[in-house]
Amino acid sequence: MKQNKLNFNIQNIVVDYITFKFQESHCDQNKIAKYLFNLGFNSYQQSAKLSKPVKESIFVSSENKFQVLFVNDHSYWKGTLLQFSGLNASQFYFLAKQNIMDWKIFDTATLSRFDIYYSRENNKQDKISSADCLQNCYKKIKQTNKNVTLEKNRLGLILKIGNRRSNNYSRIYQEKSSLKFEYEMKGKSLEKSYNLLVLNNFEEMELILTKRFLSYFGKLLPLECSYLDWLVFKLRPIRKQNNFQLGLNSDYISSEIALNPKTLIQFIQFLNYAQNLDYTIANWDEVYYRKVTFIVRDFITYQNPTISSTNRYKLKKTKEFFRDLLTGAVIDSFQSDCFRTLIAIPRIEYEICPKQKYLIANVWMVNELFYYNYPFYFPNFFNTKLTKDQFEVRFKFIQVFSSINIEKVFWVQEFITSKLSNQRKATIKKYFIEVIQLLQKYDLIENNYKYISQGNMYKTPKLDVKNISEGFILYEKLNI
Repeated sequence: MKQNKLNFNIQNIVVDYITFKFQESHCDQNKIAKYLFNLGFNSYQQSAKLSKPVKESIFVSSENKFQVLFVNDHSYWKGTLLQFSGLNASQFYFLAKQNIMDWKIFDTATLSRFDIYYSRENNKQDKISSADCLQNCYKKIKQTNKNVTLEKNRLGLILKIGNRRSNNYSRIYQEKSSLKFEYEMKGKSLEKSYNLLVLNNFEEMELILTKRFLSYFGKLLPLECSYLDWLVFKLRPIRKQNNFQLGLNSDYISSEIALNPKTLIQFIQFLNYAQNLDYTIANWDEVYYRKVTFIVRDFITYQNPTISSTNRYKLKKTKEFFRDLLTGAVIDSFQSDCFRTLIAIPRIEYEICPKQKYLIANVWMVNELFYYNYPFYFPNFFNTKLTKDQFEVRFKFIQVFSSINIEKVFWVQEFITSKLSNQRKATIKKYFIEVIQLLQKYDLIENNYKYISQGNMYKTPKLDVKNISEGFILYEKLNI
C-alpha cells in the first residue's frame, strides 16, 4: 500500500549541496582527501580570499567520476570548508545511506550547509506559464518579505527569497521544461540533522528536513497556482488537522464512480468507525486482513444518531450494504492503484447474541486500508436524515473538494435543469449555501470567493442564492 512517507525518495527531493565546516587545525586535509578518493571523489583545494580562485589538485584520477572541494583562507574565520555540490552531493549522500561512511573522519566537523530541491515538470494542463507563476509568487511574498527579488538569467526568471547569509534561503527558477524549488539550510538549525546523519538515522533526518522544506514553501507561496500542485499534494497529510466528532476521512474520489454514491459514503464511514475497534490479524495468501467485531446497531447509530438503532428497515439496508462490499466494486472508486486492486471486504459473518438478541458482525478487511494517509478530513455531512437533493449536493461537495488543486470549481447549473420547478431550484441553491456555511464554520476554506456568470469569474465577499446560479469557486484552506 502506498503511503505518503516523508522521505527524500518518495517525495522526489534531491540533495544538491553539502558543506562540512572544520575549525583551524581540526582538519587533516590529506587524510580526508585520500579517504574520499577511495570512495570515488577527486579532491581539489582553493583559497577563499581570491576574487577568481584557482582550483588546485590534491588527489585526482580519471577513473573517479565525482569531486570534492576544500576551501581555505577565509577572511572572516580560520578553518576549512569541505564542499560537495550538485551530483557530487547526491553521490556523497547516497554512499552515506549505504552505511559505508566512516564518520570518524568527520568527527571534528559540523554540518554547515545542506541544500535540497524539488523539480516540477511543466505540463499541458498548466493554466498559466511558469514565468507568470513566478510573478505571482513574487507579488505575494513581496507583501510580507522585503528580501525577495525576481531576476532574469540566460535560462529565464529566478526568484530569490531571503538573505543568503541567513539560516533559510531559497530560489525558484525556470529550467528548460520545469520549475526548480531549491532550499538552502545553514547554521545551528542543522545541528540535530548532523547528529542523526552520523548515527545513520536517515529516516528521522529526512522526516525533519522534508517537513521543514514543505512547510517553508507552503507558508510563502500562493498555493492556488497550478505549478504548486505538487506542494499542495505533499502538504495535506502533514497539515494541522481539525478534529471533528464523527469525522469523515476521504481520499481523492474519482469523478467516474462505479459504485453508487451512497454506498461509497457508507464505506468511508465504516472505515472511520472500524479504525477504533479492537481487532485481530489474519494472513490469507500473503495479504493481511483485519477482523473487527461489532454490534451492528452501534454502527447504525454511528452513521446517524437520529435513527433508532432498532429500526428494522435500517438494519436490512445495513446488511445489504455489507453484502455489496463483498463484490469488491468499491475499490474502483478511489484513485489509488492499491485501492483498485485489493478486495477490501472479502468475508462477513453474523451471529446473534444469545442474551440480548442483537446482531453481531464479524468483518474481515484489508489491513493496509488503516495505514493509508487520507489527505482529506471533513465533518460528517451525512450523519443526519437528508433529502435526495441534499445528499447529491453534499456528495458533490465531497467529490469536488477531494481534488488535488486548492481551487475548487462547483457548477450549480448541472443540478438546476429546466425541468425543475422554481421552488426546487431555489431549494437546491440553498443546499449549496448550507454546505458552504459548514465549510466556513470548520475553517476549511479561505475567505476568498468567486461566482461564475456567463463563463466568467468574479470576486465577491459573499456567496448567496442570487449569485451561484451558474457556479462558484472556493479555495481550500491549508493550515500549515
